[in-house]
Amino acid sequence: MADIADRIVEIIAKEAKLDAAKLTLDTRLEELKIESLDLVQILFAIEDEFDVYVPYNDEAYKLETLRDVVDGVNRLIAEKQGEAAPKS
Repeated sequence: MADIADRIVEIIAKEAKLDAAKLTLDTRLEELKIESLDLVQILFAIEDEFDVYVPYNDEAYKLETLRDVVDGVNRLIAEKQGEAAPKS
């Protein structure tokens, strides 16, 4: 999970032009003052990096902190792997 968290923090830092060293998993997204266009770019970058679709407006994927983003991506990856597994 740490690898996924690190990659997500790097994506957010790069796209929002922030210092990754100052970001923690408890950092609230609203504190980052990310503009909506930058947020869209971040979501696209995360989707491309992990080959998932982030349902931005889905209540099940409430994104308030970086930890929420990491947890959501982990769930999406797990769901995708579950779908890809052969059913018996």
